[in-house]
Amino acid sequence: MTTFMNIADAGDQMAPLLADLPTDSMLIAIMPSGIAVACRIAKRTRMDVGAAFITRDDSGVQVTELPPVEGRTVVVVDDGIETGGAARAVVEAVRAAGAARVIVAMPVIPQSVEAWLALLCDEVIVIDRPLAPRSLAWHYEDFSPIDDEMGRFILARQAWKRGWTTKCVPE
Repeated sequence: MTTFMNIADAGDQMAPLLADLPTDSMLIAIMPSGIAVACRIAKRTRMDVGAAFITRDDSGVQVTELPPVEGRTVVVVDDGIETGGAARAVVEAVRAAGAARVIVAMPVIPQSVEAWLALLCDEVIVIDRPLAPRSLAWHYEDFSPIDDEMGRFILARQAWKRGWTTKCVPE
């Protein structure tokens, strides 16, 4: 089992696995915690970062905000997957929005989830593959959560620092 120091460390470890992707690919962070992973990957790969905001209710996971992705290679990132509901919703949303290629890249994906997720996207990139779903906290020395407000702040700060157009950031 791989243990990450924190969410940023997970992004640092993911970055080399994505280094060969075209630089015009877009990282789509599943908010809020995915933004910390995405920004660390972007620092090394120079890819744009966008965000997928989700809500959970009785009918499942819904994507409420997503930047334009038509014609782009999209890399969906988060701090990991437990059950896969959020990842599935975001993969389906970016496909419906016209992404040319969809890759899921996560530090942790249970083997059972990876199997069906591979059927929904073009590629799955993962570091740690536990046999069964379990809390992501098992894989991190410090698993401090990021709330929506902090996630939006990090996204806006990165957009400002890098001079990204608002097309990378949902309204």
